Amino acid sequence: MRQLITAAVIAALPLGVQAQDAQPDLRVMMCQLIDESGTGWVPDFLMFTRQNAGPHAGRIEVYDPVLQKLVRHPIKAVVTVDDAKGRTYGWALGRVRNNSGQRTERLDYRLRVSKSDGTAELLVTAQGYQNTMRGVGECATP
Repeated sequence: MRQLITAAVIAALPLGVQAQDAQPDLRVMMCQLIDESGTGWVPDFLMFTRQNAGPHAGRIEVYDPVLQKLVRHPIKAVVTVDDAKGRTYGWALGRVRNNSGQRTERLDYRLRVSKSDGTAELLVTAQGYQNTMRGVGECATP
C-alpha cells in the first residue's frame, strides 16, 4: 500500500514541490478505506494536505471521490481530537442528495487515525437519520 500511496502523492504534487530538496511547504496523508456501509458516502480514498508555511500555514484540506463529484475541489478539515493514541479529523458537506433521491442538510465526517500503526476508521453521519456509515482502512504519510 505504501508504494501505491507514494506513487499517487508524487503524481499529484506539482513539479516544483517534487523537485524541492528542502522541507516541503505541503504535508500529505493518503488513506485507503473499505466502505462497510454500502451507501456510497464513505469514499475508498482520502487525501489530506496541510500547509506548513505561508499565509495558509496550518490549514488542512481533504479531497476524495465524493468531494470530487459534489464540489469539485478540496474542502477545509479540522483536527477535532489529538491524543497519545491518535488524531481525529472532521469535515462536513451541506445539502447533499444521494442517487436514490434521499436528501440531508448535512453530512458529518470524522476520520480517526491511529498514531501507532496508521489504522483508520471513518464515521459518516447524515443529519436527520439514525444510522452511521462506517469505513475502515489505513492512512500513511509518504
